[in-house]
Amino acid sequence: MNLRALLFLLPVFCCLSCGTGKHGFVRMPAIGLYDEMPQRDSNSIGTFKDVVVFEENLDASVWGSPEPKCLSLQRETATVHSGAYGLHVRWDKVGGGCKWIGIGFGWNNWAPKDLSEIADSAAISLQVRAVKGRFSNLPIAFGIEDYSGAQAWLGFRAEMAPNGFNDSQWTQLVLPLRAFPFRENDADNSKIKQLIIQLEGDGDIYLDRIRIIPWKPAL
Repeated sequence: MNLRALLFLLPVFCCLSCGTGKHGFVRMPAIGLYDEMPQRDSNSIGTFKDVVVFEENLDASVWGSPEPKCLSLQRETATVHSGAYGLHVRWDKVGGGCKWIGIGFGWNNWAPKDLSEIADSAAISLQVRAVKGRFSNLPIAFGIEDYSGAQAWLGFRAEMAPNGFNDSQWTQLVLPLRAFPFRENDADNSKIKQLIIQLEGDGDIYLDRIRIIPWKPAL
């Protein structure tokens, strides 16, 4: 063996000698199979970041009809789904003599939200709980409004909450974005202004943790 070959092989022999275990196998450094995989961000769906519609604060992005005889909207601390605060919503449209009442959420400081990229893969999720007793019908409708003023509406249906609502546990409502008739109402889901909840009849509920979540249709 010539000198050049010996000098080439010497570092290899040294490496094998230093890295062998008691059975003579080379010990390789531990490498996690998913070390390079990105961690899922619970506050995003793909590149869409504005997933939190309401969780804690009654700030300037949350509004309600101003007539106190028709609507009471208060921060709730005793009965919450998660976090420190929720909403206590009590309303009586007929008794208060109002033509229209509702609440709105212009989340992310009223910045335009682009829902077009997640229109078929996400849904609006709300947690609802009765203040007292139980009921099956929730006389409300959900609207998504764009910055031109066009609105797409989806009414509550019993199949959204097959077990109804009660005062002992929270019920999740899941509203797929694809169920909102954006195209039929010329609403631009790439420039969304706010979520609106229209209130009919009367009711008394807790409302909490309104988020946009990943969604796919059932098989």
